[in-house]
Amino acid sequence: MLTMEYFKDRPLEIGKTRQLLLDDLIIEDGWKLKRVLHQPVKWFKNPVIYKTEPWEAEAVGHPTVFYDADYGCYRMWYISYSLTNYYRRGPTDVIHFMCYAESKDGLHWTKPLLDVCDFPGFEKTNVVYCGANKLTARGQVFKDETEKDPEKRYKMICLEIFPWEKGAGGRCSGLRLLYSPDGLKWNSENSYFVLDYHSDTNNHIVFDEKNHRWLLFCRPTMYCSGRSSNLRHHRRRVSVMISQDLINWSYPRTVLFPDEMDLPDYDHVYVVAYQNYFLMFYTVMDGDTHGRKETRFAWSKDGFHWDRFYTRQAFLPRGNQDFWDAGAVLTYAMVEQGEDLVFYYTGSQIGQHEYGIHRNGIGAAFLKKDRFIEQRAEDEVGYLLTREFICPARCLRLNTGYWSIPNKQQYIKVEVVRRPNTGEHAFFSYPYPGYSFEESIPISTDRTDVFVMWKTKKDLSELAGKPIYLRFELMNMGLFSFYFTD
Repeated sequence: MLTMEYFKDRPLEIGKTRQLLLDDLIIEDGWKLKRVLHQPVKWFKNPVIYKTEPWEAEAVGHPTVFYDADYGCYRMWYISYSLTNYYRRGPTDVIHFMCYAESKDGLHWTKPLLDVCDFPGFEKTNVVYCGANKLTARGQVFKDETEKDPEKRYKMICLEIFPWEKGAGGRCSGLRLLYSPDGLKWNSENSYFVLDYHSDTNNHIVFDEKNHRWLLFCRPTMYCSGRSSNLRHHRRRVSVMISQDLINWSYPRTVLFPDEMDLPDYDHVYVVAYQNYFLMFYTVMDGDTHGRKETRFAWSKDGFHWDRFYTRQAFLPRGNQDFWDAGAVLTYAMVEQGEDLVFYYTGSQIGQHEYGIHRNGIGAAFLKKDRFIEQRAEDEVGYLLTREFICPARCLRLNTGYWSIPNKQQYIKVEVVRRPNTGEHAFFSYPYPGYSFEESIPISTDRTDVFVMWKTKKDLSELAGKPIYLRFELMNMGLFSFYFTD
């Protein structure tokens, strides 16, 4: 985030963090460039998880996925849920319950048979949690690397319905935080009460490493519509709560609500910390009509102030008609895997308010790392000038966008420039000697890690530790990010 120190002549310190070009945070100026949103490519064998076991209910979804080095595999916690029980609401009906799966590659999953959670009619299942009093549970699992107690290394935030202590025979819906030593054995008695409110969305916790605090994204308790709750759902917005210890939380404050360019509901949201941003994949829906959903893209420097991509086009769109994900697409997890980012999403063939065969599952989609928004120049030369920063290392790398165009010039050139002192602008040569456009070796490739070199300068060794600007010249190519290495 830019501070007043930069405008008081203090260059930025960017380190070796990859600098995404989502907005003007690292950009001082631009010319003849346009921002292009990129979409992940769905895996051709989707869905990767669907109902296969007799104990699983009609639908599966809501995945939490991460690679666990202690287990040497990708681990997934997903929800199996019964739409029949949801609408029937019998006293013993299990509406949601959490299941577990493992994978070596993140695409081919197995559902191990376990005996960590009693499930009626079956000796062993892959069910790991059914909720307090066997009523309901929806949750996000995460591994807390800062936790010193091994019995609390894995944590889960979940929405549950449980007996309400203040009401005779009543029930309350709210958020709880539970612990586990391995992500499999969960004890609802060893838990903390977080929010006494039915926040029926993807409640999930994100660690803010820079400020060493936790952010819980949920639904707001305050709303503006004034509608009675029996007419229409009116809390489909995004709120955040803050905690230093995962026990004491601030009151939920709304950070994003639909404007004149979006549909009237944000039914779902998933936030992840990535490089020097928070990224949000939010699901829009028209709750007055069919209830179809698609994922869109937003970003923030602090988790509280958000920018949405200006076209509001889908980041992860619904599938074509009659596809298993034609009615709804909700993103739940992003995992780095080599040069790829793998997104896991819940898909459904029909919208939330539509009737028909409920084909459903969990899919995977791929995007090259950093390739969310491209700064692109086409037939006319475009330029991008970065903010002034201290050169952190000797090697400059680019994440470039290239698509072959016959008989067209395609290149990116880079020059490293400096600013003159006040009163010394006349006849000043801005590029550092040897680092001008004329000496830049053109780049014409599609790579996430291409080195930048000049004719007589193979790297930036002599400029390390000095204040610099980078100026990019682009022709029929794009730039996603840049970063420095040793």
